[in-house]
Parts: sequence; C-alpha cells; structure tokens
Amino acid sequence: MAANPVDTGRLALDEEVRLIQQRTEQSPYSAQIEFVPVWAARADDLLREINRHAPTVLHFSGHSSLNSIALVGKDRQAQPVSRDAVLRLLGLTAARSIKVVLLNSCYSSEMAKDIAQGARCAIGTVEPWGDHQAALFAASFYRALGFGATVTEAVEQGCTSILLEGYTGADDVRLHGNEDAAAMRLAGSPTWGGKTGQVREQAQDGSRDGRAAEPIPLLNESQCADFVTSSLEGARSAALTYLDVDGLLGINDRYGEHVGDLVIQRCSELVAAHTAESAALCRLRGDQYVIVERNVDASSAEKRAGRLVTQIRRHKWSHISRDLHVSATGSIAHWHGVEEDSPSLILRAVLGVKEAKVAHRASLAAAPLALPELGGDFESERAKLTHLSSYLSSDARYSMRKRTEARLETRRGRPRF
Repeated sequence: MAANPVDTGRLALDEEVRLIQQRTEQSPYSAQIEFVPVWAARADDLLREINRHAPTVLHFSGHSSLNSIALVGKDRQAQPVSRDAVLRLLGLTAARSIKVVLLNSCYSSEMAKDIAQGARCAIGTVEPWGDHQAALFAASFYRALGFGATVTEAVEQGCTSILLEGYTGADDVRLHGNEDAAAMRLAGSPTWGGKTGQVREQAQDGSRDGRAAEPIPLLNESQCADFVTSSLEGARSAALTYLDVDGLLGINDRYGEHVGDLVIQRCSELVAAHTAESAALCRLRGDQYVIVERNVDASSAEKRAGRLVTQIRRHKWSHISRDLHVSATGSIAHWHGVEEDSPSLILRAVLGVKEAKVAHRASLAAAPLALPELGGDFESERAKLTHLSSYLSSDARYSMRKRTEARLETRRGRPRF
C-alpha cells in the first residue's frame, strides 16, 4: 500500500516498488510470491484489497507518526489513519491471512509493536526513514524471503543491505513478534506455527493453511478414478482440473532423473501453493495432477487453474539446472451433479489437454462439454473409445465400453460433442 499525499514530502515510492520487483524476481521461489502494489492508497483500499487478495504480508510505504499512518484523502490531501483503526482492521476475520506487517515508514516501531500478536509479526523503525534505506531494506527483505529465509533472517539481510550500500539507519529497524512468528518462512519449505513444509500462498482463493504439509498422493488410473469418485460424493457441482507437466521424459534424458525428480517436487509445491485448501489433489502417473474443487464458482476455479499453469511456466527453473525450461498444459472440466461418472469426467479433462497441445492453444483449455456419442459400425467405434480412454484401467475401460454398447443398441445417432 503506497501513499504519498500532495501535502507531504515527496517520496520515491515508484523506485521502491521497482527495486522490490527486480530483486524478488532473482529468487528461486519467486513464483510463490504474488506482489500486488496499490498506488495512492486510500482508507477504504485497505479493506477492499484485504478482502480481495487475503495477503500474507501487508506492506505500507509512506509517511507515518507514532500514532498514525498517512493515506490519501479528499483532494489528494493526507488523511491520517489512527493506530486504533489499524489495529481494529487487523483484528477482522478478513485479515486473518496476514502473517507479517511491514511499516516501511518513519517512527512506525511502536505501532508495529502493537500490531504483533499471536502468530503475526510486524516490522517498523524508531527514527526517520530515508527513501534509499526504505527501498534497499524492502527489496532485500523480500528477496531473502524468496530464497526461503525466515522473517528474522530476511530483516537482517535488509539491514545489511543498507550498510553495504553505505547508508545509515540499519540499527533503526525493529522486528516485533514471538519466536515462532519470527521463525516463519513464507516461501520454499517454511515452518508456520510448527507445521513444516508449508508453501501456501495467501491470495485470492481463501485460506490455505496447512495444505503443503501433506504430500500429494501418487495414484494409478483406477485409484485416481476412485479418488475422484469419493471427492465428488455429496457435492452439488465440482470443477476438475487436469494438469500435464510437459516434456518430463526429455528432461530426464537431457539433465538426468535427479533433475526430473526436483522438477516434480517443485511442481507439487506450486500445485499445493496455488489451489484452494478445500481442493482434493492427487498425482497421476508421476507428471500429471488432478485437482477437484467441490461446490465452487466456475469462474473462480478457472482463474485458479490458469494462475497455477502460469506459475509453473514462469518459475525460475534455471535455479535447478542451467537452461532448464518446464512447461505445463491444463484443462478444466465442470461437473454439475448429473449422471456422469468419474472416468468420464477425467477423460473430458484429458481430451481438453490433448486438443490444446494439438492446436497449440493457451496453457489452460476448456474440456469438451461431453464425450462423443458413438454411432455407426460398432467395431470402429469400440476402437475409438479404447483409444480415447487408453489411460484408464482395464476395469474402467470395460465399464465404459459396456455403457457405450448399451447406448448403441438403442440409439444410432450421428456423432455429437
């Protein structure tokens, strides 16, 4: 949240944001960090953006005093927001995702001390804070988080960066919070509240505490169908995302299987970090992922799936091996509680991925609305059915074939999709 009202001293907030983005992109876990700048922040922006993004870190850049921060008000003049108002804001249920508050402004340590409570920590300063110090500290702080550092380590790196550049003020920074809060890692393989391996991004998808601490189960085709069936039980609707990590065999051949294992490990972290906590996850045949979200808005599910595929494609894979590039293709199939079994739902999503690859479409494709209704010569249609469902288990193929045979006995219509 950046605010520089016209009746206050000029601040180089754009330089601070530029430096934060530049240095954060240099870190290996940058794909786990979504940076959302809000310019000329007003009081209502605090509520709106917290509701909209459910952030893990709330960052304020601007002017402040011992008892207030200065946001932009009427006619772009300064509007003080009191310490009590900030504390009440952070006490809301909507703000429970916030783990760290960084007040990158003057005389903000006392307010930060009041903010820090429970599993939350806050950072402020005890003296005036110059533009260069503020930008250097924040950029190095977030870069360190992107390298998997704890909050304490990231604060220390931010202060050291100020000294290395020849500026004063490194000793004016204060970190408030208990030991557990200060030991949090916000990227990589963090520890939040004693739970290891947690890589959840607190973003637009609701709360995500604890998911990545659980490994994503690796299933075969039959087990995957059973997994989806149990996930759909009792649901009114659902969205199934099928994600295929492209070229893993080529990666193993060129870089070695140990690199392929690291790629899958990182992909699993990204999948866990960019899906809703309520979603059911499994891996299929090693390099494919199936994600089931129950009773969700279709648009929200599609946005999450698209963001996940984008994060995999944009991840800094060169940190694993030089010149390494990993791509992924996804498809989302919506289920509305009609009489459609799990193999058919999965198959629709698989066909969406296949069509996207053939047509070189965008990284996330829509699955066909239905499987083809087969007609004509039975033997040729059986061959087509077997080809389309080749990934399914023999039992599932047999079941699908019998259903198709029954339809063909009563209906000989033209193919329909």
